[in-house]
Amino acid sequence: MKAFRIAALGLALVAGTAVAASAQAAPQQQGGNRGARPNPQLKDITLTAEQQAKLDEINKKYAPEMTVIREAMQGGGDRAEGMKKMNDLRAKISPEIRAVLTAEQQAIYDKNTAEMKARMDAMAKPPAQ
Repeated sequence: MKAFRIAALGLALVAGTAVAASAQAAPQQQGGNRGARPNPQLKDITLTAEQQAKLDEINKKYAPEMTVIREAMQGGGDRAEGMKKMNDLRAKISPEIRAVLTAEQQAIYDKNTAEMKARMDAMAKPPAQ
């Protein structure tokens, strides 16, 4: 009976480890930018393969600029200036992304963009004392 309990405990540990490992694995991104952050503006939007390919091209086109801005911010650069540059770049990219989407998808994209902007504005405000 004791051997059965030890075997069951061992099996439970192995299963628990597998579950924990899969929970820590990177989630699949709808945006298809494997290795990059998913675009929160594309949340709840199902893209066709053709749309995804076009968005991948847009992301690839602007990736070097995005990387320079991120590295400057992470390297101790002025965070406020970096956020301004990042927002300016997003404003430049957004019309290209919208052009790939259908009218229905554009409505969702616009709603997500407004929500993201509201969150960013709230984070930028200093805390009330």
